[in-house]
Amino acid sequence: MHAGVSTVQTIAASAKNCFVTRFTAMHPALWIAQLVISSFFTMFFFVILSEYIGNPEVTVAFVVIGNAVQSMAAATLFSVAEAPGVEKHTGTLGALIQSPSSLFNIFLGMAAFGIFTSAVSILMSFSYAAFIFGISFASCNFLSVGVILVLTCLSLTGFGMLLGSVGIRLRTASIIANIFAYIGLLISGVNFPVSYLPEWAQVASYSMPLTYAVEAVREAVNGAGLAELYRPVGMMILLGAVFITIAWFSFRYFEKASRKSGKTDSF
Repeated sequence: MHAGVSTVQTIAASAKNCFVTRFTAMHPALWIAQLVISSFFTMFFFVILSEYIGNPEVTVAFVVIGNAVQSMAAATLFSVAEAPGVEKHTGTLGALIQSPSSLFNIFLGMAAFGIFTSAVSILMSFSYAAFIFGISFASCNFLSVGVILVLTCLSLTGFGMLLGSVGIRLRTASIIANIFAYIGLLISGVNFPVSYLPEWAQVASYSMPLTYAVEAVREAVNGAGLAELYRPVGMMILLGAVFITIAWFSFRYFEKASRKSGKTDSF
């Protein structure tokens, strides 16, 4: 019981400190501006591209909803994955490793900022969808969309934690996160159906939580309920659980290796 309370306290304290330090280092107005610009222009680019190509299967609604989910996924992935690298560059990773708290729990608390960032990002993206690109949400099942987006954040947090654990030993995990973000943009059905991909790429696509998130959100926007979306939602939860479990073991491994070598802040 005491261990459980201690874990919750560690996660909560880490989350609070992360919000304070992030908004101390970057003014909230600049943070908002970054989200506004990046999410809009990425969406706008692919909308123009889809209209130019003129494929009836790749409508503006298809592209806009896909990019809205992708913007949220990217915000979660980058915020979570870069945290260990940020601590290393600021010289505080060594102190965190030497603390009595689990490194996994500390960075899990920091993931709260990534989830908050992704929530703001998806709200902006859906606003663009409705007011700029004219996407109708008249048939949308908002409860299903909300639940799916929360589960998407949690699933991608596990994936981001796995990538971030590598940042304990490498210079940074941001480059790795960047690679996977672009891979997801290409193969997860964001801008065109997964069926367009070669068979080997389809296999890779269905091993990523983003693929199921995009599929489920599109269906929910068209009115589907959670009971109808059990397959993509269930697969997304399963993959998220797998990634967070692997991330736990990965953090333990790199934490022990860093304690043993004493090279916590070296590059």
